[in-house]
Amino acid sequence: MGLHLIFLVQYLDIARFIQVFLVQGLTGLFFLFIAYRILKRESKGPNLILSGAYLSVAFGVIINMIYAFILVESVVQLLHFLTYYLLCLSLIFLLVFVLIIDKSDKVITTKIQLVVIITFGVLLLGLWFIPEGIVINASTDWKPEWSWPFLTYSFIICSSIAIVPTTYFSLKLYLKFEYKELKKKWKYFLVGIFAYFFLYYGTSISNTLADPTFRLIWSLASLPALISLYFVYYGVAKQL
Repeated sequence: MGLHLIFLVQYLDIARFIQVFLVQGLTGLFFLFIAYRILKRESKGPNLILSGAYLSVAFGVIINMIYAFILVESVVQLLHFLTYYLLCLSLIFLLVFVLIIDKSDKVITTKIQLVVIITFGVLLLGLWFIPEGIVINASTDWKPEWSWPFLTYSFIICSSIAIVPTTYFSLKLYLKFEYKELKKKWKYFLVGIFAYFFLYYGTSISNTLADPTFRLIWSLASLPALISLYFVYYGVAKQL
């Protein structure tokens, strides 16, 4: 018990506590709940894809919370990478979901969905092979510090393949919808995904700068995004 308390005092400072256990912890629980609600209705088609996005985030933040209590460098580095990998993977599920809504699952077939998801997943694995891309050990107070090449590669892959196309097709759908109520619902969806993109970019930059003051500011600034994430469910998932 004594060593456990010492660990908490040393390594779980306010910024990290807010980010890991409040922001990410609540996000994980929320996404698990939404995935359950979606799959409860129907576990196929767009429901299955959208639940994949929620489950990726949920499992990612759960792993992140687990390794906060581990002090083995190789294990922590692997689990941190897995956390980030799953968080990024959720982005491609959002894209596939939007593509299905835009063009139907008869055009975006299961085969196409798998090709897009697997291709993105393989490209993401490239992050692991960047030399010293992630440093997380006693010298960093067990907080992740990323190299700029790691951040750059992540931004290029996630932005060009997932975030930018998702934004484009989501806005395209919004402009195409004619019914006011449908446009209103989709507007909530847009707020939700943009909030998630905000969390993705902000957390990535925070880990790269590795500045204590910025980490604290970002931890507080990211809190409102939690509320916005509900809009994804309210705008679309609730209607599936």
